[in-house]
Amino acid sequence: MKSAVAMLMGVVILVADIYWTYTSYTDVTWLLLGIIIAVADLIWLAIDVSYLKGA
Repeated sequence: MKSAVAMLMGVVILVADIYWTYTSYTDVTWLLLGIIIAVADLIWLAIDVSYLKGA
């Protein structure tokens, strides 16, 4: 259950980050921060999926 909640949070963060990055792509600083957050979120989701498979 905890892993499912964490995965849902990761998906929500990823969707919000994609929107935020898309709307601020003209500013390099915000674009880079959006990319960093997206990569960290994808790693978070990958770890949650690995925990789900291990359970």
